[in-house]
Amino acid sequence: MSTSESQSAPTASLPLLGKSLQEKVAALVARPLFWIALIALVVAVPVAQVVSRDVPRPPDLRLQLPPFTLTSERGHPFGLENLRGRVWIADFIFTSCPTVCPKLTKRMGEIQHRGRHLGEALRLVTFTVDPENDTPEVLAAYARANRVSSHRWTFLTGPLDDIEATVVKGFKMAMGKEEQAPGLFGIFHGERLVLVDQAGAIRGYYDADDAGVTQILRDAGILANLKNPPGSPGAEAAPP
Repeated sequence: MSTSESQSAPTASLPLLGKSLQEKVAALVARPLFWIALIALVVAVPVAQVVSRDVPRPPDLRLQLPPFTLTSERGHPFGLENLRGRVWIADFIFTSCPTVCPKLTKRMGEIQHRGRHLGEALRLVTFTVDPENDTPEVLAAYARANRVSSHRWTFLTGPLDDIEATVVKGFKMAMGKEEQAPGLFGIFHGERLVLVDQAGAIRGYYDADDAGVTQILRDAGILANLKNPPGSPGAEAAPP
């Protein structure tokens, strides 16, 4: 065989290789399993990207509330144990307040509406800072006037000493009376919303404005959707 013949032999087989590869690709594409695998891959990539993103963390603050038992607007004992296992948001008002308290109640009503998708996982609790006048009957009338959902939002009153111990020593919120004129006293109290987790620990203080309501709802949702919520066996230990 001549040199020219031996060199031309390999080049003659190249079209055959190309045709063989095309046939293999055509046969692969014709199989339903190929398309199933391709679709699964296309779907899996964005899902993997979402899963790999950082999961929002709950607030770092943890300030454990002491046990308390007060009286609800229904006249029943109600305390920290009734709220265990749920995320809840607290505010502090008195029903005869003409200034900031109606605004706080309006914000809590907004939270009640916007947080309804959390269902039983989120509760609202309003503490009166004027228990001498805000009896269960007065609080019940106030709740009705403000379209409160009684199974999601509770109003609490009780002896003044118990209220002060819970609000001042527990929540670290101010409350009391100050003389505004000779013989005329006015009630003062904290005006922030407080987020409490499933184990009864304060997780944050929030202004009662648009930004504060949005943030407290966000943080409440994060806490409510934790795989191992505070107080559960697999929960992360609270910092010392």
